[in-house]
Amino acid sequence: MKKILIYTAIIGAIAAVIWGQHARIKSLTADRDIYRSNNDVLMKDVKTYQTKDSLNAATVGELQLKLSEFEKYRAGDLELIKTLQTKNRDLQAVTTAQSQTIIKLRGSVRDSIVYRDNVIIDTLQCLDITDKWFDLHGCTNKRKEFTGTFTNRDSLLIAETVKYKRFMGFLRKTSKVKDRKIDVVSKNPNTKIMGVSFTTIRD
Repeated sequence: MKKILIYTAIIGAIAAVIWGQHARIKSLTADRDIYRSNNDVLMKDVKTYQTKDSLNAATVGELQLKLSEFEKYRAGDLELIKTLQTKNRDLQAVTTAQSQTIIKLRGSVRDSIVYRDNVIIDTLQCLDITDKWFDLHGCTNKRKEFTGTFTNRDSLLIAETVKYKRFMGFLRKTSKVKDRKIDVVSKNPNTKIMGVSFTTIRD
């Protein structure tokens, strides 16, 4: 009986070691895959393209960082996020995009002559341009000083797509993510997307 108990204990200990090693190998393999994926994302430039409606768009792969890594490498973004009163432990993903709007202007200029006691004291040349995406209003005085306001409007559409790994490489889909990316489209036809990043916070 004692031998059976001893053998059982030994087998249990061996099984525990094997299970622990398996879990460790699985964790290291997952970390390796994430490292490779992050390396690919960082090595590739953001891909820009145009939609069928000639709107400017960009696509970028997912960068996966632990919270400690995000705090180290994206400290500026984290400080901004803190102003939103968001707790670090609740942070799941951060997407940033940079865009530039260049508009060729064409509008009408009107002369407004200012009289006082039948004497011209100033001439204002004013410009008023209004579009769906921007407004420009301003005037120049006789000293050729222009003052005005320019208002630009933009709307970004961010779509996330996920590809899952398949069992044996080609059979049914599994729950494991193979590739995750986002596409960013500016609805303003004058806007060019200059940069995009997509970071998720992992355990």
